[in-house]
Amino acid sequence: MEQIEDASLNFEYLGGGVTPVACDDDTGRRQFPFYVLVCNEGMSSRVEREGGVTAVQDGECYLIRKGEVHRLRVQTGKNPVSIWCHFRITLLHGMDLLDFFELPEKFSPPASLLIREACRSLTEGVPESGIRRLLARKHAGLTLVEAIASACPEREDVAAKLGDLRRLAPALEFMGSHVAGKVRLEEVASRANLSASRFSVLFRQAMGCSPGVYCRALRLRRAHELLTGGATPAEAAAALNFYDVFHFSRCFKRHFGVTPAEYLRRRRERTLPF
Repeated sequence: MEQIEDASLNFEYLGGGVTPVACDDDTGRRQFPFYVLVCNEGMSSRVEREGGVTAVQDGECYLIRKGEVHRLRVQTGKNPVSIWCHFRITLLHGMDLLDFFELPEKFSPPASLLIREACRSLTEGVPESGIRRLLARKHAGLTLVEAIASACPEREDVAAKLGDLRRLAPALEFMGSHVAGKVRLEEVASRANLSASRFSVLFRQAMGCSPGVYCRALRLRRAHELLTGGATPAEAAAALNFYDVFHFSRCFKRHFGVTPAEYLRRRRERTLPF
């Protein structure tokens, strides 16, 4: 089957570092709209998810899925260090690339060592120049995702999912490039040469949600990007054509669990190296 190698693939780096930790560091319960990768160096830790608890030893690493409620605790270690980053990797503007893979609870050597070095390259030694920094981060980010994906088996439904995506690709590209404006279902469906009803059925099968829900998620993810990049809630609301900042705040909280102001406060006060 023809693949979609020419589809848009985007890596977003949202933060990271190589940071000393204390043996009592505890994040508390939290949830993020992006991946959290943590590599243990000289320490053991405990990862609490809704599905259970995972013990992570020195030299191992783990990946918290976007939207996953979790709690991270450092347990023991001599001169413990956390090598970590927050990121997104999306195909066709909005589909999570790692959804094509079966992600394990944790990664162990030798895979974890390759992932750790890729994460270190992403967070350390990045050029100061803006354009060179962009290029270095994109290259390092894709290298990191490749290291993660290489350690994971593909899901059984990948072939069928790729076929659906190839059919929907023009519509997904259109939706991804119009996050700030309202688009009619008929207009989106026409991009894939489908009727609105057939498009809705196929879209839900491939993406797991309705086109409307997907568009709202794209819009709010873009809002999150703007806030992370330094925009105020009012600026993000205006850029994405929300009715007003109060409407934006309600939508943001419904999607992410916190208001834009609370998100920015937590980001400013974040001291734990995860």
